[in-house]
Amino acid sequence: MEKHQREQVDRLPGDLDFPALYRGYAWKNDTWAKGFPDILRLEQEVTAAARGQVLGLDHVQKVARWGGIPDRDRIHCADRLSVTLYVGDAPAYWLVREPENTIRVVERQIRGFGPTYTSKLLRFAVPQVFGAIDTRLVRVFGCGDPEKQRYPLLDLTASPFGGRWAILAAQPAWPGEYGTWTETLQAIACRLNREEVCCPHPAGFVRAGLRSHGIWVAADVEMALFSYASAVVRGPCKSETRMREQREDSVTGVV
Repeated sequence: MEKHQREQVDRLPGDLDFPALYRGYAWKNDTWAKGFPDILRLEQEVTAAARGQVLGLDHVQKVARWGGIPDRDRIHCADRLSVTLYVGDAPAYWLVREPENTIRVVERQIRGFGPTYTSKLLRFAVPQVFGAIDTRLVRVFGCGDPEKQRYPLLDLTASPFGGRWAILAAQPAWPGEYGTWTETLQAIACRLNREEVCCPHPAGFVRAGLRSHGIWVAADVEMALFSYASAVVRGPCKSETRMREQREDSVTGVV
């Protein structure tokens, strides 16, 4: 990670209320109040498959359905992907060292998955290490949409493509900047845990053994940042203003 990127990462825990953003995450049926039920189910299924080295087409299709890919018939891969993500019950040690290599290996094996959905698959397979990267996150934390950019963290670009935004795999920064994104999520999780800022996991994640009480992992940080990016992209950013005021009030004592 370059110096300017490290500076942006260091800003984020002070600027943003991560527990509130995590609670504010919403995607279809998944809300904090409901316990993120679909995310919980997918994490249980996909992490178990990854540990058993049987991750394959069925899990790829389920992640695509959760994310909302309309034409899932165009998605093809082997019944079992050729990738090792766990050694025993623990995430393989090389995942943190070279996340860009892992996502490259997986992406090459799945026709119909680009950067976003390959990262979603890894997020469900190893949430301790990986988070998803999508166009909302890249527009706010990367390049391609100057109006929405808030933190120039990633050299990755989101581009208008076919009437929507896309992260094009052909750009020089992919998949290298997925390594930067993974390092970012890990660094923020470590800082929040070190400063004893608890993650408000729904109880089901702790009961299922997917999380330790209050401890942030990469996927939790990504959910919080996705919540922030979604508010920025929707605009006008009233939630940003409210969050900033609440942050200032907590420092000045104003109520």
